[in-house]
Amino acid sequence: MIRVNYRTHLPIAAVILTGLLAGQCWAQARKAANRPSRESAVNVYAARSLLKKAEELLTLGEKERGSRMLETVIRQYADTPVRYEAYLALGRHYLGQHEQLKAITVLRHLQELKKEGQELAGKDLDMYLEGLYLTGTGYFQMKQYSSAFPILRKITGNWPNTVWANQAYYYVGMCHFAQGNWNKAIQSLGLVGTFVDPNSPTVSYVEAGRRFYVKIEDGDLPILHQLGKQAVVSVETAGGDKEKVTCVPLSLDSGVFLASIPTRIGKAKPGDRVLQVVGGDKITTRYVDTNSKDGKKDVDRLQSVEVVSTATLAFTMGTFEGQAPAAFAGQPLCVLLTDVDLDTSDAADKVRVKVVSRYKVDADDESASKAENLTADLGFQAEQKYKVRDEVLVELSELGSDPAVHSGRFGAAVTTQAFVQNGPVVKTDQLLSCSVGDEIVVTCVDELHIGGHSQRLVRSSVMVAGEITSRLDTSVNFVSDPVLRARKHLVEATAFLELARIFASMGLRKGAALKATDGLLRVDSILKTESPIPSELKEEAFKLRWDLYLTTEDYRNAMATCRLFNKIYPDSPFVDKAMIGIADIRMRNKEYKLAREVYSQVLRLPNSMAKPEAQFRIAQAVEAEAADRAAVSAARRGNFDAPDATLSEAAIRQYKLCAERFPESQYAGESLGKVVDYYLQGRDYSRADDLLEQIFQDYPDGNFLDSMLLKWVDVASRMGNNQKAYDKCSQLLFEYPSSPHAPKAKELLTTIKASLEKAPAGKKPE
Repeated sequence: MIRVNYRTHLPIAAVILTGLLAGQCWAQARKAANRPSRESAVNVYAARSLLKKAEELLTLGEKERGSRMLETVIRQYADTPVRYEAYLALGRHYLGQHEQLKAITVLRHLQELKKEGQELAGKDLDMYLEGLYLTGTGYFQMKQYSSAFPILRKITGNWPNTVWANQAYYYVGMCHFAQGNWNKAIQSLGLVGTFVDPNSPTVSYVEAGRRFYVKIEDGDLPILHQLGKQAVVSVETAGGDKEKVTCVPLSLDSGVFLASIPTRIGKAKPGDRVLQVVGGDKITTRYVDTNSKDGKKDVDRLQSVEVVSTATLAFTMGTFEGQAPAAFAGQPLCVLLTDVDLDTSDAADKVRVKVVSRYKVDADDESASKAENLTADLGFQAEQKYKVRDEVLVELSELGSDPAVHSGRFGAAVTTQAFVQNGPVVKTDQLLSCSVGDEIVVTCVDELHIGGHSQRLVRSSVMVAGEITSRLDTSVNFVSDPVLRARKHLVEATAFLELARIFASMGLRKGAALKATDGLLRVDSILKTESPIPSELKEEAFKLRWDLYLTTEDYRNAMATCRLFNKIYPDSPFVDKAMIGIADIRMRNKEYKLAREVYSQVLRLPNSMAKPEAQFRIAQAVEAEAADRAAVSAARRGNFDAPDATLSEAAIRQYKLCAERFPESQYAGESLGKVVDYYLQGRDYSRADDLLEQIFQDYPDGNFLDSMLLKWVDVASRMGNNQKAYDKCSQLLFEYPSSPHAPKAKELLTTIKASLEKAPAGKKPE
């Protein structure tokens, strides 16, 4: 340490004053320095408290309130890491509501967790991978398989030894299955379950009724397998069932083998190749290691897991099959609980659940949370609270007809009655009073589930839709509620849009304009309303407004709508898709310059998910423009039979830019395919062959690989490598038998095979 000593010649009073001032400045500096961390900690605590409350609301079925609260966390605590947990929870919620596009839009914010030059770990890595996985499943549910592949492959390629890779392999296989690529589907589905996290708390539990898997790693197994000897494991339950299961190789290189057997709820039946389990059961797996590392022979390897059942509750129809869409006052309502853990005896077991009817009441202004009191937010609605109207305890009996009942399904009917205004409600009887608009909720506590021994609240709810009665009633056509009125106008505007499209398709522009005007009146009434309505209704109104202008070819107002929408809702996926739609129309009208300008605007959007498509379309526009110029030039020369224009260097630069900037998009592989065509026209077959090799390594799931294989056949034939051409042609027919290129491949295969047979030194194909 270096010390500097100095003297001051100031008067003593001045020294004292200077010291006091310095002390005050130092105190203020410390206070200012501590304020951000203290405020940050307070914000994190407040955000996490609000997040927890939102998740509880979602668990209890309060979907609208819970989602609004998650949006509040994201909006008001955007500077805290808790926002990523809120993004993830909101993405899960949207996927559960089948709003995949909203989920994907929200989940893309989790990409911010991965920073360049830093490795993700712990909770951040888990959130990041789950975000990728949910995004991939969202694309799968929308049947956009080409968009799902690169997302899911990112997990399996970069994080193969994670539980998320197991799930990703499943959806990769299902994408191939949906596309009819059977061999690739089998290959991917065979990798599901190949990784088990030994540190996971759920590794000690198995869900009753699900297939039971055993994974074995033994370096001796590949040798025994080559000698024709099978590896067998013994599986035994505490209830007395015993089965032997044969292992199959998963990876001979690493000595990984898998065994699996289905489980079924019921009494033990040894030797039937099905493992019967009951509540509280345990499964013990025994494997004999014939030669251990320390030289011992026939060492027993044992592993035990506990059989658990994650409880589910539902209101069903009278047969306890199929979910009840609504409840009716005065009619019985059936409740079904599925929980094998509660099946503890051979008799029909019983369990009690609580059923309540409740109704919404307006929250007091003083009790409203400060975080939610956003009067300037047009999407904000005052939080609703519930008040219990009536409650009953219902005893459920285990369903089943066998002498030894082991179904794990418990059911009973709840008797309901119509609530009489100002009438008494007796909460000690077995009649559940309810009124139209009430919510009936059933709850129970699951003590044991796949997450372990911890209490978990299980619930289900259903709305009271009406009362079955024969008395006369009256109705009115005026909708006073602003939310219902907005929904009504959306339905009417959608109907006018369809009518406008019909008129436009018939060439009746005047009729289309009239219907579009009627639709715009409904839409504008939603956008101009001062009443607080959910933001998704206004977003839908903007979309309809754009579609209505587009139907009447009013592109100027359509673009103005897009710009206004982008300003108000910058995170919405609607803007970029709308602009892509306008640019596509420009392309069809051969207005290539205008189309490129619109596509370029999409590239400049800060949070657009359509940037890969926009870049790809720019390349297509450049290519089409060059082709038109070449055709015009040929016509001027009088060469009307001139071949199609070749790929220009300008177009290839744009295609390469698409592949470089968006390597994980579905358009990257197609862009590289265009580059292959460019090498072919330039007779640079060696570079074309290398690029095709790279395409098949980087894009194993591309929906364009059948066409790439046909290109590869052409490249190999031109290089004089007939054997490679034969192999690629056979691969096309084997992996893509339904491809439109298959007939051409069959013709080429015959020709290539004949060439190989004539070649004196050629290798004869099998």
